[in-house]
Amino acid sequence: RRGARVVASAAEEDERAPAQADDDDEFTVAGTARRVREAKAKAAGKKPADAADAEGISGLNPVNIGRKSRQFVDGVFKSISGLTQFTRAPSMDEGKYELYDADLLSGETLNHYANPNARFTTVLVVGANGRVGRVLVRKLLLRGYTVKALVRNQADADAMPTAVQTHVGDVSDATVMERAVAGANKIVYCARAKTLVSGELANVDEQGVRTAVKSLQDYNNALAIRRAGRSSKTKTMLTNFVKHRDVFLDWTVDETRLVDPSDGRWQAAAEVAQRVNFGPGGEDEEGKLSKFPVFDGFVFSKTGVAQISAAIDDLGSGDARGEVALREHDGVLLRLKGDGKRYSVSLREPGVEGRTFIAPFATTGKWQIVRIPFSQFRPEVFNRVYNAGGDSTDTDAALGAPMDLNSLERVGLRFEARNQSTSRASNGWMDEINSRSQNSFGLELEYIKLLPKGDETDFILVSCGGAHLEEGEDKDKLVASKRSGEKIVRNSGLGYTVVRPGTLLEEPGGSKALVFDQGNRITMPISCADVADVCLRALHDEQARNKSFDVCYEYGNAAGAEGGYEKIAQVTGTNDNYLTPALAVLEKNT
Repeated sequence: RRGARVVASAAEEDERAPAQADDDDEFTVAGTARRVREAKAKAAGKKPADAADAEGISGLNPVNIGRKSRQFVDGVFKSISGLTQFTRAPSMDEGKYELYDADLLSGETLNHYANPNARFTTVLVVGANGRVGRVLVRKLLLRGYTVKALVRNQADADAMPTAVQTHVGDVSDATVMERAVAGANKIVYCARAKTLVSGELANVDEQGVRTAVKSLQDYNNALAIRRAGRSSKTKTMLTNFVKHRDVFLDWTVDETRLVDPSDGRWQAAAEVAQRVNFGPGGEDEEGKLSKFPVFDGFVFSKTGVAQISAAIDDLGSGDARGEVALREHDGVLLRLKGDGKRYSVSLREPGVEGRTFIAPFATTGKWQIVRIPFSQFRPEVFNRVYNAGGDSTDTDAALGAPMDLNSLERVGLRFEARNQSTSRASNGWMDEINSRSQNSFGLELEYIKLLPKGDETDFILVSCGGAHLEEGEDKDKLVASKRSGEKIVRNSGLGYTVVRPGTLLEEPGGSKALVFDQGNRITMPISCADVADVCLRALHDEQARNKSFDVCYEYGNAAGAEGGYEKIAQVTGTNDNYLTPALAVLEKNT
């Protein structure tokens, strides 16, 4: 609260500033340093002039003289550059770094709780008056963040601290969400349904999350357009199978390879019966011609691969066509409709000796979005050794050198009958021909996009695993709704963190050790304050990006202690970061 009062005092001082103060002073190092000194002087009961006098001879310090010289040059340069512009609208990046440098150059030190990243970060807390949200809002203010809040009704808004910019409305209302998101860098979504009615769950956990994600993406894109650029948080179109007119020229059917080329019997059978097609879709259920291309056909279990692929240099959209750099992205995102079978995305190195890396995924028989980070791709040889039951020595040898995104030449989609769960041993090639249910395949395709790369999380979702509910229909509904919201965040392309706390307790935090886990196995509770602290620390923690995890109190002698959790870090100070070592051992993109 004291921090909020200091900020308010600085704002009042700015309003009473002399008329001769330059308007551009707001964006300079000198202006920020001046306001910081005046705010502190007012808090200490001094006049601004007294604060200046208190500096004494420090103004003659060579460092200060050099600093003031640079400020003068910067001011002259801005005045000149402003003459060539129709509007004077500094970019967010410009203002951000100037404000941060001002704190360093002015000699001001951070207080015990302040986070240096908070100076240029605005956080929107959705569900700010909930059990976790109301604690999180105050923690953010204490550390110097600019906080916006979205609450359900006016009574909740009235309960918010005056330093918070509050918006009132439903989380699924796109107009309300757009207004709330404007100006925010990050979102912490901790809203929850008040009942277990299916409609309420869908509105908060699914539609609300979708609206928040889209609003943040739209805002980032609007900023990028303003800067005549492209948002670094937006997915990149690799290929659109529906809209790209040359799709059937770029994507071709690869020659089907045999597992054992010396087996002439299978080669002859493959030439007679095997077929792989990629072309326009047929008629749908209403008799209309489908706009989605189809990758379908029939293969033998013995013959390995049916695949379509394209040269990466031929892909991309608009000005980015042929200029796609995989190293600048985090993975691939596909929208498709399968037949309930398993397929793979493949990436191939150039040359005859080039390796092929594959990442399998399952289809549901409905339209779905598949998200595959590059970290999940493994050499084709590794997958064959692993599926054959090879030991660790064999699999380690098959891994070879890591995949180099700079050296990849082609991207593809493939089907292998041997990877299907219904695959069975056959006695001859006639059995292979007759087992069309497991050897035939069909995949409708819409697009493939590249996921953006980044260091920090953009969207924190406070979910749950239903640990506070008994097994039954209510728990199943809640968990299904929460998982749907999590899937929306993962597939958005935003950097995400999904936090699944145990049963929430209304008690002070920081008094007990925390367990971080994956796999929906936790049974212990956790305080709302500790959950809020985890969210706070995850905002700028690189280890938190694109991770989903459960968190609860340590088990002690309670049921479940035999799980054998390893102590990762012993944290004693209030500013020590326990989250980084805890999340470093967890998997991404799960």
